[in-house]
Amino acid sequence: MTPLVLIVGFLGSGKTTFLKNLMPALAVEGLTPELIINDYQNARIDAEQFSDLAAEVKALSGDCVCCGSRDELLEALREFRHESGRVMIVETNGTTDSAQLIESLALDPSLKNFSPPVQLSVIDGKRWQRRFWHNALEREQARTASHIHISRSDSVTAERLETVLESLKECGVRGKRTDPVAFAKDLARISETAEETHGHEHPAECACGHHSHSQDVHGHDAHHFASCEIPLPEILERKAFDALMDDLPEEVLRAKGLVVFNDAPGEFFVFQKVGSDDETRLFPVGREPRVKTPLLLLIGPSLPVEALRERVAGLMPAR
Repeated sequence: MTPLVLIVGFLGSGKTTFLKNLMPALAVEGLTPELIINDYQNARIDAEQFSDLAAEVKALSGDCVCCGSRDELLEALREFRHESGRVMIVETNGTTDSAQLIESLALDPSLKNFSPPVQLSVIDGKRWQRRFWHNALEREQARTASHIHISRSDSVTAERLETVLESLKECGVRGKRTDPVAFAKDLARISETAEETHGHEHPAECACGHHSHSQDVHGHDAHHFASCEIPLPEILERKAFDALMDDLPEEVLRAKGLVVFNDAPGEFFVFQKVGSDDETRLFPVGREPRVKTPLLLLIGPSLPVEALRERVAGLMPAR
């Protein structure tokens, strides 16, 4: 599998600067990056800065890749040439809904050769939570991150940096703090682990063609993936399902998936839950949805994947 990396951060947070420093660090690790840059107006201008640093650079100007430009992003990802040592990096624009983007990418059957998305959020040390009505979006972009990088940390006081770190903690940000060199090393480990798994037994594919990602590929704590996908039993009792959703750990920021209940055989339901306090919402999708394999998609950094898999494995199929 090819590492799929999302670089997220509010407008002007320093994403492009981080990428410029990341590119040579990836080269040291023997990785070849391909880059997609999304911005409202100047994506092509930014892309020119990386023409000599990445194997290929594509510019997506216009809407966010989480919504209006999503189809363009998916098309670009489907055209990616998967080879050993390659990494796919997407720099999103400043107003991207990161959870919505991760959800879209993780559930798309055509992207089965990519790893679950790895999100790095760039936090502006000077402007963090000083964006008035945009503070909520900035917090959400950070909360879904598996890694965080604090930009401009060398130009703020120690007191301000401590304030930012404490604020991130209070906002439930659990991402691993990193820098370009350390992040490149993490991606090298992910790439190496993925290739080792790819060279042995492939994870089983579900009926819709989507990979059921192997625990070995993305379950290791050091990887800090922002999402994981766990197959569910073909049929569940509602009580067992409700108990599972009620017991999700606080690290889970969003849960979504497909389920079939024993009291409605053959009927598929899409479910969604946002945060630990939200109620699970169910949406009937009939007997012939595009995806026909029950599954649970979880979004959140440093997810306890092994414990979650054991919890799901303990569910007895309904009879």
